[in-house]
Amino acid sequence: MSKRSLFIIAALLLAAAGLYAQFNSATSARSQAQAITTLDESDASTVAQVNSLKSYVAEHMGTSVTIQLTGSYNRAQAASASSTQAAQAAQSANAQVYADAQKSCMSKADSITQAKCNAAYLQTHLSTAPTPTPVAQPKLSDYQIPLTAPFWTPDLAGALMVGALAAFVVALVVVPKRRA
Repeated sequence: MSKRSLFIIAALLLAAAGLYAQFNSATSARSQAQAITTLDESDASTVAQVNSLKSYVAEHMGTSVTIQLTGSYNRAQAASASSTQAAQAAQSANAQVYADAQKSCMSKADSITQAKCNAAYLQTHLSTAPTPTPVAQPKLSDYQIPLTAPFWTPDLAGALMVGALAAFVVALVVVPKRRA
């Protein structure tokens, strides 16, 4: 077997080992993302875990992952729906008070007396509590955290890929061809 063949075989073995290491890193990143999603669904804080995963992805090539904070999104949707319902209920109650004021003061003969009666009725019956402001509907994209790994990192997978590239370059450039 020639030296060139040995270097090519070494390059292929190093590349395969690098891909395997990259696959393991990606699997680890996906399992961490799944753990964060599960933690978020139980209404626990995920800040430390997200920061840890961000650091892991930045240091390992081929580990890009997107975290879905479904629990937080569902809680934000529920808060938005309940605040909207509360605002609608308050508006409905106030509208009913205006209708009752019209009915109560309908028997007044002139418009000025009727207007004063309406004002007095509204002043005594309207709720002075501020009308709740509806919370905006959450956007799903605000609850997705995309983490993108760099093209190359100096982790085990990156080192193996560099070794494979170096062995391949040596096989092609440095080792002279055997002449027959």
